Amino acid sequence: MPVTAAQSKQRIALLSLAAAVGMLLFKLVVGLHTGSLGILAEAAHSALDLLATVLTWISLRISARPADANHPFGHGKFESFSAFLEAGLLVVTALAIGGAAIHSWTSGGGQVVLDVWAFAVMLVSMAVDGWRASTLRRAAIEYRSDALAADALNFSSDLATSTAVLVGLAAVLAGQHWGIGWLRHADAAAACVVALAMVGLALRLGWRTAGVLLDEASPELARDLQGALAGVEGVTQVERVRLRRMGSRYFVDLQLGLEPASTLERAGIVRQEVAERIQRRLPEADVVIETQPRRIAPRGPYEQVQSVAHRRNLTIHDLSIYEVPGPAGEVPSASGSVAGSPADTAANELDIEFHLELDESLPLADAHELVCQLENEMRQALPTIRQIVTHIEPEQARVSRSNLIDPHRIARQVGDIALRVPEMLDCHDIQVRSSNGHLALSCHCSFPDTLPVGRVHELVSRLESDIKHGLPQLIRVTIHPEPFSDNRR
Repeated sequence: MPVTAAQSKQRIALLSLAAAVGMLLFKLVVGLHTGSLGILAEAAHSALDLLATVLTWISLRISARPADANHPFGHGKFESFSAFLEAGLLVVTALAIGGAAIHSWTSGGGQVVLDVWAFAVMLVSMAVDGWRASTLRRAAIEYRSDALAADALNFSSDLATSTAVLVGLAAVLAGQHWGIGWLRHADAAAACVVALAMVGLALRLGWRTAGVLLDEASPELARDLQGALAGVEGVTQVERVRLRRMGSRYFVDLQLGLEPASTLERAGIVRQEVAERIQRRLPEADVVIETQPRRIAPRGPYEQVQSVAHRRNLTIHDLSIYEVPGPAGEVPSASGSVAGSPADTAANELDIEFHLELDESLPLADAHELVCQLENEMRQALPTIRQIVTHIEPEQARVSRSNLIDPHRIARQVGDIALRVPEMLDCHDIQVRSSNGHLALSCHCSFPDTLPVGRVHELVSRLESDIKHGLPQLIRVTIHPEPFSDNRR
């Protein structure tokens, strides 16, 4: 059975707990034996380490609990709360050690009995603390655990304080050997160093965990996430990035601007891609994404008309927009299309035609009412509209049955018609289907690779018209144009 991250963190905390118990007993026995205030200070520090390790183990068990009704974001912040408590305990213990050291100094200091055990306990302590700090640091980075990071920081500082105590013991030993009286205070000085180190550690730990408890966010991480979203198709801007961390898990709240014409399906695809990019950087992140319509450039008449239809979840096609002289008799542009400048658009009016697909079972009165509402919204979006002509047709809601019929005779006729269309290189893959008593034809036509799309469309429309004129029994003609270099016959 695989070991989960929560179980692995708890196992590491238990190992640290066992080491803390052993070192506390060792330092306490040697400290009482030698009367060294420095070693007793280290014993007090180890007692605090033991309490902190117990807190860490408890906090890891609590933080591993799933979210519930009272804690919808989970229990991950309990790790940071326990680390904050540990910082408070460090301050209290440091004050007690510092007071004892100052009293010893002012009272002349007690006699310290030094032997091999005094130095052995500090050397063993340094080795154990180094192992614990290294193990906990790796685990804290791997699992993004505040509680383990607090323990790692604590034991890293223990190396420095143990070194100070070891130096103090050596100074006391030197003073006893050479009769240097003032060196008897080295043990109390070492205890003061331990107290100051604990205060410094508490401040660092408290500042960091308070930031997590107060939902402090990293600007660098927010900028990194914004950079990760660059290039997501359809996203016009990243308007808001909010982060909060609970234990090893991040909660990310995003607000994105999307193209106004984006469908609900397209917005869902964009949200999924954005969430995947975030989770590649923060694997356990809980990502909430809000989308808003935001245009990045002024839209032309085509985009505005289609946007109105999209907002109503309606499908339009064969949209045509014509520019006609305005009331004062202005002359339209030579191309016959909508002019590009705002002045031209304001001077002329627009006639709009399109096909609208509706449910084939919808009564005509209801369909007409819907069309009127749609046209009114289009007029509000484009006040220059003069008239709108809407062709209503049934939407293809089901697959029609069809049978392929022998196309040879019709194919020959289509081939003869296609020969009369200039710039068309060939017409192939001709298929004729019979569906519901009607005939439908589809074919592929090749054109030069460099021919513009506009010209290709003119030629295809001409061929479609000629085929329907020559073969009136066809109710539908579908022509697929392709470059000659991509002809896959």
